[in-house]
Amino acid sequence: MKYTIGCVLAVRRHDHNNYGTSLQAYATIRVLQDAGYDVRIIRYNKHRGLIATVLALPEYLRAGGKTELLLRINRKLVSRFNHKFKTNNKIRNQAVEAFKEEIFEPLVDYYDGYPALKEGSKKYDICLVGSDQLWHPMGYASGFYNLKFVDENVPKLAYAASFGVSNIPEYQCEGTKDYLERFDWISVRETAGKKIVETLSNKKADFVCDPTMLLSKKQWQQFAEQSKKRIQKPYIFCYFLGKRPEIREEAAKLSKHTGLEIVFMRHVDEFIAMDDSFGNIAPYDVSPIDFVNLLEHAEYVLTDSFHGTIFSIMLECKFITFYRVQPNNTNSTHSRIDSLLNKFNLQERLFKFNRDIVEQAQADIDFSFTRKVYEEFQTSSKELLLMHINEACKKNHKNL
Repeated sequence: MKYTIGCVLAVRRHDHNNYGTSLQAYATIRVLQDAGYDVRIIRYNKHRGLIATVLALPEYLRAGGKTELLLRINRKLVSRFNHKFKTNNKIRNQAVEAFKEEIFEPLVDYYDGYPALKEGSKKYDICLVGSDQLWHPMGYASGFYNLKFVDENVPKLAYAASFGVSNIPEYQCEGTKDYLERFDWISVRETAGKKIVETLSNKKADFVCDPTMLLSKKQWQQFAEQSKKRIQKPYIFCYFLGKRPEIREEAAKLSKHTGLEIVFMRHVDEFIAMDDSFGNIAPYDVSPIDFVNLLEHAEYVLTDSFHGTIFSIMLECKFITFYRVQPNNTNSTHSRIDSLLNKFNLQERLFKFNRDIVEQAQADIDFSFTRKVYEEFQTSSKELLLMHINEACKKNHKNL
């Protein structure tokens, strides 16, 4: 019997074109399909009026949404008055949307309104929430990514879930405990997430790899080979989502020392004025496939991105990872970077400003060791995922 998995993944349409989000969703689907499951993506169209939106805003802001809200407002304002940014942003959106249209849209089940969403959950053998920061306190009240909409009789699983924070706000602790204890299996991609689950609830959480690591290096290389974009000379690939100027200064030092030009992805998360003059090559027509290709063929990768770091490890690139915000920022998502680098014994690839960027970037990486850890982590994580899915599907079918 072919079981159907309803997947809740962070692959919204229109102007939500984070490369890591698309790639981890692609990997999740690929692994499940290769295992013989029928995969459907659950997409929820909220029917929230103006009054309900206004009433929900204080909770959203209280949970840390102020920064994201300001980013959205800034992006809209810049798009209105900066024609160049608007044009280039549209080019990038079209490239990513074309990928999502091809890969994800054929699998989507749409539900209009929360009642339809709750009723629709009954048709799946299990419901699985994927990775990314889907359990961030900002999304707590939606009842979507925490699977509160899923019928009591349908098994609920979480693969590589992330809270994106090290601590849950005190006023959300009881509600977080409630939704966690509805799950049949929970796995997380950060040690901080494991601590949250096991502190707040009676559940245990397995520490697993990010979904992108469920695919092999060879599979990602085959994926990247589909790209028609090639840069014919050696380069440094910079993928910065934050706006720390000192990071750009370090990248410029490495470029000057090596003589390599910088290929830079500008304004991915937000418009950053100084980035208009940073880098030598700034492509916008970049799909997720092109993104992996650009990263794979770089001489050096400099990034403040979690998935930029992951792909550097998987594709065995010489890389340096920077903290996106200052290390003492209490609202940072640095825990996921720390967990990842600790797992692969790559703490020395985290940039330290008291050392020379050239020395750090050119230092050798023991890829024989990282490859071994990667393969073992991948195997154990995939076995756990498929074992729990299979058990949950059989249990649900038996109870019908």
